[in-house]
Amino acid sequence: MKYPALKNPVIFSFIFCFIFGVSFAAETVDNKTVQKDDKYAWQKMFNGKDLKDWTVPVFGGDGEVAVKDGGIVLGQGAMATGIKYEKVFPKLDYEICYEAKRTMGSDFFAALTFPVGDSFCTFINGGWGGGTTGLSCVDHMDASENETSTAFSFRDNDWYKFRVQVTGKFIKVWITETKKDKTEEKLVIDLETKDKTISLRDETTLYKPLGICTWVSEGVLRNIEYRHLKPEEVK
Repeated sequence: MKYPALKNPVIFSFIFCFIFGVSFAAETVDNKTVQKDDKYAWQKMFNGKDLKDWTVPVFGGDGEVAVKDGGIVLGQGAMATGIKYEKVFPKLDYEICYEAKRTMGSDFFAALTFPVGDSFCTFINGGWGGGTTGLSCVDHMDASENETSTAFSFRDNDWYKFRVQVTGKFIKVWITETKKDKTEEKLVIDLETKDKTISLRDETTLYKPLGICTWVSEGVLRNIEYRHLKPEEVK
């Protein structure tokens, strides 16, 4: 069978572009599908526009919670102000990271409550007057008392990145900060959880299984995301 249309360069170019375009579009869709279905890829938890997938628990004396300039503002309250994630979240073998800054107050400004198997724990950043960082609670002791307690100087209005890893064997936390145009990530918590009792303080139970809150301070959150850890990372 002869195809005389192919002898016409204009028609031939049109056919070639059409086939190439369809092929490229299919490949692009396939790539997006692969990325979407990859459970080890980072999953965004905040869209930068509104509180979709989040709720605002009422603690009592809460500050205002609002989305502004691409971030979630947790206003300074009489005590705790926070948000709770309402979608399904893993219990183990995951990593979550987020960025936060303290804009007012002198206590923790982005404490993360997270699951550890069937238990829960809170990563405290800047508690007990602004400098105490650690996990509450380990063996029924607060972040100011247990082995994860450390001093970290947080500067107001500076962004910090927090990265938390949780498996059946450990809880690890890194803090990334920028000083004099130099960015540095520091491992601040490396806790083996075997034979440890992991629990929450009463003040953070409202935010389980996963949430972020402040204490008598104003904090701003952005770039909240998580991923499942790969098997080799869990080992």
